[in-house]
Amino acid sequence: MKFVLVGLSHKTAPVEIREQLFIPEAGVGECVRRLIDRDLIESGILLSTCNRTELYAVAAPEAAPDRLLESFGLWPHALPFDEWRRYAYQLSGEDAVAHLFRVASGLDSMVIGEAQILGQIKRALVAARRAGGLNAWLEIIARGAIRAAKRTRHETGIGRRPVSVSHAAVAAAATVLGDLAGRHVLLIGAGEMSEVALRLLRKQRIGDVYLASRTFDRADQVAQPLGGQAVPFDRVGEIIAKVDIILTSSSAPHHVLDAERVARFQSRRDGRSLLIIDMAVPRDVDPEVNQVPGVHLLNIDDLRTITQTNREERKAWVPAAERIVDDELRATRLALDARESAPTVEALVHHVEQLRDSVLERQLSRVPPDEVATRDAMRELADALTARFLHGPVRALRESPDPTLDAAVMTDAFGLSTPAPLTEREPS
Repeated sequence: MKFVLVGLSHKTAPVEIREQLFIPEAGVGECVRRLIDRDLIESGILLSTCNRTELYAVAAPEAAPDRLLESFGLWPHALPFDEWRRYAYQLSGEDAVAHLFRVASGLDSMVIGEAQILGQIKRALVAARRAGGLNAWLEIIARGAIRAAKRTRHETGIGRRPVSVSHAAVAAAATVLGDLAGRHVLLIGAGEMSEVALRLLRKQRIGDVYLASRTFDRADQVAQPLGGQAVPFDRVGEIIAKVDIILTSSSAPHHVLDAERVARFQSRRDGRSLLIIDMAVPRDVDPEVNQVPGVHLLNIDDLRTITQTNREERKAWVPAAERIVDDELRATRLALDARESAPTVEALVHHVEQLRDSVLERQLSRVPPDEVATRDAMRELADALTARFLHGPVRALRESPDPTLDAAVMTDAFGLSTPAPLTEREPS
């Protein structure tokens, strides 16, 4: 088994690159299936969020390292290949596994300790499973990453006083405009980020809050419990004159606000200052909007400095979180090693038990059938000797630092039948 990772993130690529590689949740399973069908990977999970697009995969040991990078053309995206090569990275083996564990635990996020990433990984896992793209090896690794993430949040203070992109957006609004009390806000998009932002804005004694989405019922469902008002997206112009702040986080694959539309908004607002904060990837707002007089536009990368809020307190918990990640990495490694050695363990146990049974049968044939106690004692002795004999080799295989090598040695030493690889024995 060879675990590999390819992708790019907020650490290597700006938002204008990341948005071109963003893959909608509905398309990730199909993408994994396509890579499997072309024998590029054996199993895979594709994670695509506002801050990263990464493929975690099990590839055949003989697979060429560059093949997966070059398979980029099979991914549904709009990013040119030269740009992909410029910003992408590739990891393999333990480095790749450790990276996934750190991502799941929020240690590699723009906002350290943010909780959204764990839910996103779980959904990516479900999509891979539904597409038939998950085998036992990757399931073990993914489950280990999820355990590490849960422990990190429950056993450390890294998730205390949450600082998400929504938190950063509201903080940015306060930085730019000062007191937010009485300001009127339009939220575009009815997902989790808008819901969190709406809760935070209410604590700022904000004025009227409007929520627009492609689906009015969904917007109303989010807005009403929190004192907001749902607005049909095509009627935003009717309330825009009152609005001081627009926060966008839709899942649209294109710009929902362009310079022409925002210029019309400004004409209805008599050119008053308008703050627009675009939290979406792909971006909801055309960058040209920043040229419209009176408009101040921020995108998700502009929020990076705001996320320093509470960062020092969170950084104090990073060493404890890293220890948990290391602990779960060790546990996952043992689980993978046990699975690696399982066919050889099974073959060894079967071989030794066959020898025991053949010898025992010859010896029992010399004992009269009516000597039940003697016969039972012989069976118990044979079972005990077999268990004692197997204990050492089986333990050595399960705890081996190189189960493949030790399995080969054991197979040769005992003349075992070569076990079929698990990927063949247990297709997923």
